[in-house]
Amino acid sequence: MSRYRFYVHLTKPDYRLVTADGAPFPASGREEDWRFTRVRERADTNPDVARLVDETGYCLFRIGLAFDEID
Repeated sequence: MSRYRFYVHLTKPDYRLVTADGAPFPASGREEDWRFTRVRERADTNPDVARLVDETGYCLFRIGLAFDEID
């Protein structure tokens, strides 16, 4: 079964990163900028997040978006 690693950015804690457990850290990121928080099983991971990790190697997102940021 697939497992996923969850991280929080150290200076911008609204930003989250998810990678596959056992995969290398994304080359475009800096691992020292992120704090590991947990490992989750696929069944406990949002299907869209798991799909993005499977397709691209990671999922990067932000907590706390406001509706005016979408328009």
